[in-house]
Amino acid sequence: MFSRQASHPKSGPQPPPADPKLDTPPPPIPENAQPEIEVTVETTPHSVIGQDLKILGGGLRLISEGNLTVDGIVEGDVMGANVVIGRHGHVSGLVHGETVSIQGYVSGTVRAVDVTLKSGASVEAEVHHNTLSLELGAHFEGRSRRYTERGELVPDLVRAAQEASTENGSNQPTGPSPLTS
Repeated sequence: MFSRQASHPKSGPQPPPADPKLDTPPPPIPENAQPEIEVTVETTPHSVIGQDLKILGGGLRLISEGNLTVDGIVEGDVMGANVVIGRHGHVSGLVHGETVSIQGYVSGTVRAVDVTLKSGASVEAEVHHNTLSLELGAHFEGRSRRYTERGELVPDLVRAAQEASTENGSNQPTGPSPLTS
């Protein structure tokens, strides 16, 4: 019936013999040695106008050299590298960025290389763009103008900030003077 037979060595390729160098543990790390790991994290500045914030004023211009998210109310111009008008955002004025994504309300002008009107967006504006995307559920009333040259739409944020400071007459902030004792 059943019998046990001695196993025969298999023919075919055999694994190479073990390398003695791989069997030795790594040398110990001295206690005072610092690891030489350099971690660099590139962070693009991100500014947020929250739901609880209302910024009102004639001729107002908000300029961010990084990313800007607006979830509050702004009466004035909004400029940034990449601008997001959130679900609760409400902007009356110019919205200008390399990319602009709108889920809230915008009335005025939108200028960007890439403009996306998300579901729930309500835009009553003149839109200057290279690419324009409208999601199902977005409302757009106005005019659309397509530019073939991306460079015509990319904001010069440094120049815009300099112009804004010279329009005020000085680089000093205006407003009430600080209280002193």
